[in-house]
Order: sequence, then C-alpha cells, then structure tokens
Amino acid sequence: MRYFLKTQRGQPATELDEATGAAILDRGRHEGRRVVEVFVLHPDGRIDRYQERARRKLGSNAIISRTWLCETYFPDRPDRWGDDRYIPSPEEAIREADPAPEAVVLVLIGAEEDDAPVLEQLTGLQARR
Repeated sequence: MRYFLKTQRGQPATELDEATGAAILDRGRHEGRRVVEVFVLHPDGRIDRYQERARRKLGSNAIISRTWLCETYFPDRPDRWGDDRYIPSPEEAIREADPAPEAVVLVLIGAEEDDAPVLEQLTGLQARR
C-alpha cells in the first residue's frame, strides 16, 4: 500500500514510505497537525473520502466524540460524492478492507477541502496500473 501526505492546499500530496504513513494514520497526527481527511484508492478504482466530524456538547466547545463521514466518489454524478456513511475510524476501515487499498492520502488540518489535486493524483495512479 502506498501512502501520501497532503500538507497544504493547492498542492499534490507527497509520497511517504509505508512505515511512516502507517504511523501517521495510527497516531492521527504529524508534526503537531491533526489528520482531518483521508482519501483511499481501492483496487477496483473506487475512491473513498473520510472526513473527521466532531460532536460538541450543547452550549459548549467541549468535544464529546469524534466520528468520520465516509463518502464514495462518483465522477459521473453532478454532486460527485455520495453513499454517505459514518464510521468510528478510518484506520479500522483501511485495515479491514479486503482486498487492501492501493493508496491512502492523509490530509492534515489546513490542507483540507481541496479535493481536486488529490482526486487527480489518485486517478493518475489508477491509470498507470
């Protein structure tokens, strides 16, 4: 499995070695910045996006829990992202995926909500195989 790290908007993700990528995914942090989005390229060409969602206590900024919204990319649809579902953590979903994903892009806070370079990079990887 190949790992990539996206640290800023408007730029493609840089490739990491597998051990470093797996460690960042497990910790959920890199150099003091949280991983807030994860893109996964599956062997069948499907691309999933996981986005962190924090639930807060009513009337407070205190975070009660974190969950992840998982969406699948549909290039032919006008809204492009669909099949919404919530999961406890992307690490588990990636670990349990059978067959294992081909590539994982970890997006740090501050580089989120910039899908175009990531989708272009992942579709390019898919086209090269």
